[in-house]
Amino acid sequence: MARLLHENPPNGDRSQNDLPLERANRIDEQNRTRFGWRTYRMRMLGLALGAICVGAVLLEHHDSLGLWALLIFNGFIWPHLAYWRVQRSQEPVQDEYRNLTFDAAMGGFWIAAMQFDALPSALLMVMLTMDKVIIGGPRFGARTLGAMILTCLASSAAWGFAFQPMTSYPVVVACLPFLAIYPMAIGFATHSLSRKAHEQKQTLEKMARFDAATGLMNRQQWLYAVSIEMRRYQRYQRPSVLVLIDIDRFKQINDTRGHTVGDSVVEEFARLMKACLRDTDTGGRYGGDEFGIVMPDCRWEEAIVAAERLRRQVAAYAFTRDGLRCTVSIGLAELNPSIDSVSEWIDAADQGLYAAKRRGRDCIVVAPSPRSAAA
Repeated sequence: MARLLHENPPNGDRSQNDLPLERANRIDEQNRTRFGWRTYRMRMLGLALGAICVGAVLLEHHDSLGLWALLIFNGFIWPHLAYWRVQRSQEPVQDEYRNLTFDAAMGGFWIAAMQFDALPSALLMVMLTMDKVIIGGPRFGARTLGAMILTCLASSAAWGFAFQPMTSYPVVVACLPFLAIYPMAIGFATHSLSRKAHEQKQTLEKMARFDAATGLMNRQQWLYAVSIEMRRYQRYQRPSVLVLIDIDRFKQINDTRGHTVGDSVVEEFARLMKACLRDTDTGGRYGGDEFGIVMPDCRWEEAIVAAERLRRQVAAYAFTRDGLRCTVSIGLAELNPSIDSVSEWIDAADQGLYAAKRRGRDCIVVAPSPRSAAA
């Protein structure tokens, strides 16, 4: 019954069908950019705090200037270089994961360089593994932990497996900022991500339930609402009316004025329809230019008053600046014992709708029922 909107014609060298793909690519690029920015901030903080811990141990061991230069590079220069690399990459997410694996491997190197000093070594291993699990999941965390262990063993072998696990008090003090600040930062970042994920889930659920152009329930969700009202009637004999509305000569509007005007007409009509609904009514977009309303606790005599108000408002409304006028045809069907299913209820309202079309449009027809036929 529903007549879906025609696809938009090509516009220049690009068809309208390309636009959703371009929009999806643009959103994906934004998400990848945000991912790189989040890891960049956490890398700057984590490596800087970790460098303080490692530096305290290197100072006690009187290590070489070369090792100090590498520590300065890894702790304070590498985060910016990694972010610069990701920003210019064709595969930023994959390259960011490689950067994270390199971070873990360098953590293993510094554990060996500190000769397994207990507290800073444990901090590096735990923190560098924890943030990898948060970002990439347990498998990625296990893979980066493996890279850390292999690098640690190789580096320790190069130094003759030096082992000094005792942690001095100055090193404990140097580790306190890392121990206190970095977990809090990870907690805030995780909370922010979970909140955004919840918001995206709500958005997706709304998109699955509602028509994007009109804000009304989509066909599937509206039919579900109709089925709920049907069950209530069968259980409690609660009166209810189903209304089907069709914009008259909508195809002609699309053909003569273009689909942009047609879309605008649909959106404006939906706004007018929502303004006429009661709080208990449920409106939905049944098809391209067809709409439906479920009116619970309502008889057809009451429903026809509301439908007439909507019909008059639509007929008097200027849908475009040049004064485009539209009309609607409306079919009503009240639930009665002869209706046994949702499809029969919709068919009854559909009969009223097409009877309104046959009578010249811009009118309302109540589908025959025991009460309406007697009236």
